[in-house]
Amino acid sequence: MKRDEGVTDKESNPMDYYNEVRPLLRHVHVMNRFFDEVVAEPPYRQFHIDLYDAFLKILNEELAPHALTLTLAITELEDAFPEIASTRDES
Repeated sequence: MKRDEGVTDKESNPMDYYNEVRPLLRHVHVMNRFFDEVVAEPPYRQFHIDLYDAFLKILNEELAPHALTLTLAITELEDAFPEIASTRDES
């Protein structure tokens, strides 16, 4: 089955999926900024592993219900902008 066959009732507009997951992505960006600060400050580095482990557990709990929407957003964006997919393949 192709991605766009029967998966969702949304029209195939990459921005629809992106707009739906955008608030989730903001949370991830905020936490990444937080960890940049933790790494930058020597007194906090000792807690980095424990904090990062907690962060991954929270992300798993919070993002798991949105896994399909997140996946569709990414794949739709890759379809709309092939350069995104080509940079992923290079890494």
